[in-house]
Amino acid sequence: MGKSQEVEAISNGFNRICAGTTFTGNILASSDIRIDGVLEGNVTTKGKFVVGETGHIKGDVICKNADILGKVNGKINASESLAFKATAKVTGDIITEQILIEVGAKFVGYCNMANNGSSNNGNGGGSSKGKDRDAVSASLNANHQK
Repeated sequence: MGKSQEVEAISNGFNRICAGTTFTGNILASSDIRIDGVLEGNVTTKGKFVVGETGHIKGDVICKNADILGKVNGKINASESLAFKATAKVTGDIITEQILIEVGAKFVGYCNMANNGSSNNGNGGGSSKGKDRDAVSASLNANHQK
């Protein structure tokens, strides 16, 4: 019984790379991760992934939910939701079910929101990438008019 409680406590943990720290290598975690420093490598977590305003990721990210306030250079696959805050600067393709992009955020890449974040051929399950981008733009414009 002690082991199951110990595993539960570990999985509810929180990982952080602080500002001023540079980490090179891949991270695999079952709990939430926050990066305020520099990470050169890929991240895979079953929890939430946050890049703080001073954070910079040079690699791919796979997570459940993500909030990006800093810089990301790489692909992001957030199975549930992805939020680019006003200070975010993202270069790379993204796959997610829901997205929020605040005014001021910078994003260069393609977005795939089809099939609950999964992709048949990397471009929205059969539609062209340009059409996906137009659909995202229309969705963002509709949200700004509310």
